[in-house]
Amino acid sequence: MIPCRLLTFLGCCFLTTSLWSQAYLGFKGGINQSKSTYVFNIDPALTTGSGQLNGFYFGLPFEFQINEVFNFMPEVAVVSEGSVLSVQILEEQRTYNNAIIYTKVPLVAKLKLLQKKYYEFGVVGGVVPAFALDVNSYYFSSFDLVRTVNVDVNFAEAGIRRFDLALSVGMNTEKVIAKGWKIILDLRYNLGLLDVETHSNLTNTTEGFSLTLGILTPLFREKVIQ
Repeated sequence: MIPCRLLTFLGCCFLTTSLWSQAYLGFKGGINQSKSTYVFNIDPALTTGSGQLNGFYFGLPFEFQINEVFNFMPEVAVVSEGSVLSVQILEEQRTYNNAIIYTKVPLVAKLKLLQKKYYEFGVVGGVVPAFALDVNSYYFSSFDLVRTVNVDVNFAEAGIRRFDLALSVGMNTEKVIAKGWKIILDLRYNLGLLDVETHSNLTNTTEGFSLTLGILTPLFREKVIQ
């Protein structure tokens, strides 16, 4: 049985959300720089170094103004993340680019620290569920730096987890430009909570930074009933 206090709390949340005065929908894109320890089907003993992978970030953000202090900012995004690995094989130095393409649903809220008529700045935080869509691995040969060689990677054989979960914190700034449209700039740090490779006995989570620029358009406006 659901406690009465919980029902009361949920009811208050519903009443609060019914008073959202503004809602926005937009598009954003940018870069996602990530680093992880997973090596797919590469022998870890051959790895001589690892680096950060520069990937992409494309999203459809929503924004709901809850009150003068908080905004709820869910999103649907397609993101690539992984790592760059330096591998020594048979006296040949190879650099592998390992990337997983995810669809992510960041569920974050913004605390507004500075708010003017046409400008606002705040900090954001929340959780990011993700589902892996595709996996990509290729390397540059030291004998032929122009040609890239793709490596077939299977999710099941490589033991790559399809579902991931991360914590996200960052900063957000917005500026109204015309007719309620807003330009948004986001910088976020994402820390993976689950191991990417289930076959490995070592911790192999992913962490990264995303920098995105986008635009929001108002969906509707409602006057709050006093």
